[in-house]
Amino acid sequence: MESVYLYIQQNPDYFAWIFCVLNVLWAGYVYFNKQRHDKNLKELQHSLNLDLERRKKIFELKISHYERYVKMLDEFGRKYQSELFNRMQPIFARYMAEMLDCETEVEKSAALSQFSMQVMELMSESMREYAILKSESKSLKLTASAALIKTFEELESLVEHSIESAKEFINQFPVLIMSNNQTDMQTKQGILNGQGQDIQLKSKELEQQMRIELNEI
Repeated sequence: MESVYLYIQQNPDYFAWIFCVLNVLWAGYVYFNKQRHDKNLKELQHSLNLDLERRKKIFELKISHYERYVKMLDEFGRKYQSELFNRMQPIFARYMAEMLDCETEVEKSAALSQFSMQVMELMSESMREYAILKSESKSLKLTASAALIKTFEELESLVEHSIESAKEFINQFPVLIMSNNQTDMQTKQGILNGQGQDIQLKSKELEQQMRIELNEI
């Protein structure tokens, strides 16, 4: 150790030069390391910004699609559950009036055919609107989670079953009226009301599942 110290004392310029070189190398290392570190930080920040922007766009796109679907679902429910039956009332009333005026089986058959045609036209209109709604849900399913897809399918099953029940009730309605079968009428109306409540509950469940999907983006 003393020999090393003595050697340094005897060659101070040499060791001063070595010290300067080491300082320069160290300064260079610190500088370039900082530059690389800053570059990595910038790249990371850029990546985070891109990811944030991507997630923002996905969020905005999904919320737009969800809002459009919920609006369409509400509109369909309003038309199907209230307007459809309101529009059918004058058809029923006209049919009953014609049946009372009919004197022959031919006239009764013609009145029934006219009634059936008008009812089918209304139901076909509802089915066309439901097909548009289902097409929208099909588009949403492409990026939906398994849980959301399951809720979509459960809601669609409830709606389709309700539509079939409504068709059956409407087809039987003239007979029920003519036979004054109040018990069957109340039973079938109760079934339709229960199905409507199930649809409303499932619709709320769907909206809640959509909120969960948005929070996970």
